[in-house]
Amino acid sequence: MSASAPPPAGSRLLWRLAGFAVRVYYRVTRVGPELPDGALVLVANHPNALLDPSLIQATAGRTVRFLAKSTLFQGQVLSPLIRRSGAIPVYRKIDSGGDTSRNVETFASVQQALAAGEAICLFPEGISHVSGRLESLRTGAARMVLTSTAAGHPVAIVPVGLNFDRLPLFRSRLVALFGPAFDGTDLVERFRDEPQEAVRELTDRIADQMRRLLVEANPRGDLPLVARIDRLYASARGVSRDPAEKVRRRQLIAQGIDRLREEDPARYESVLEDLRLYDEQRRAFGLRDNDLDRRMPPPEVAKFLAREGLRAAVLLPLALVSVVCFAPAYWLTWIFSRWAPDLQSRATWQVGGGVVVYGVWIGVLAGVAGSLCGPGWGLGVGVTLPLLAFAGLMAFEQQTSAWRLIRAFLASRQTPLRARASLRRQRAAIADVLDQVREWLE
Repeated sequence: MSASAPPPAGSRLLWRLAGFAVRVYYRVTRVGPELPDGALVLVANHPNALLDPSLIQATAGRTVRFLAKSTLFQGQVLSPLIRRSGAIPVYRKIDSGGDTSRNVETFASVQQALAAGEAICLFPEGISHVSGRLESLRTGAARMVLTSTAAGHPVAIVPVGLNFDRLPLFRSRLVALFGPAFDGTDLVERFRDEPQEAVRELTDRIADQMRRLLVEANPRGDLPLVARIDRLYASARGVSRDPAEKVRRRQLIAQGIDRLREEDPARYESVLEDLRLYDEQRRAFGLRDNDLDRRMPPPEVAKFLAREGLRAAVLLPLALVSVVCFAPAYWLTWIFSRWAPDLQSRATWQVGGGVVVYGVWIGVLAGVAGSLCGPGWGLGVGVTLPLLAFAGLMAFEQQTSAWRLIRAFLASRQTPLRARASLRRQRAAIADVLDQVREWLE
């Protein structure tokens, strides 16, 4: 496919299937205004290799075309899908065999798409990475926007922040935070006279808008600590569970950790020690943060048990059948993902490997059923098993949630009132420190 070719037929179906796969893998929440109509450039962080485009497409609400490195279009397992997706190749110096002179075609293709009112997405950091920080941006996005606007085709820019709780973990949470649209109209005249300076200024604006949507913390280091402190603070203060509010809280917590560690390391270590002692005592009683405040009168307990007992009569067998049926495929997919070369590729390997492994496994079971009981049974098994996999996953998660509530109730009943009061005081003391850090930052 040439750089200027339009999206091929079937690309929408391909993206819908990819969107379904990533929504099965992650618990996806979209936050932010709807995308405007007309020419649009989305700019997003890039922590998750080939899954990031699928996540953007699944949450954008309109068809989006992506810029992708040219090496993905030939000689890769997914190259046929990349070509069918409507992506536009970018030729980079760091890629072996990359002919950067062909980026003239790339820019022409982008300008053609924007002039037609399409939406283009690129990842301006230029690489996929898991540093937890927004890396220095390339200037391509700003150059494309200003070139199109100067040619009489105004372009809106929408920043996107992909915030993962636990990047490679199956069924972990993702908040896709879409920011307000802005543009570079005021820089057009400067772009005609001083193109480099105008491009640099718009690139800086893009970086600033993207940072407003990101929790910047190393996923192997500070991010788990940020999430742990946020859960404690949310339970102590009873704050909003709104995903956007959670992202903003975690941004402040991450900034507070950085600043406290740098400017007052003794106090930072003291807070960590208080948190460690609190968690040790909490776990000793089998409690979570929210369990310290949980009150379940006997009538409510009876209603809960009756309701969940009825659900369990239906959902528990469904979940168990699904687990038994798909355990081999699940573990084969997990083993395959261990071969991923880096953390940012692991989820991509799991999704891609899972599609193949589960597909083959369902084919094998359908084939066995067909050979033993006839073609009709084989077809029925082949159609039913994908539905069983999805329904079983939902049933398993619902039963797991119910069991956690039951366990929390039992743990609360067995924990002395004095111990619970002591834990609440420790939790409140740590939350007070966080309030002080917030005032410090603001």
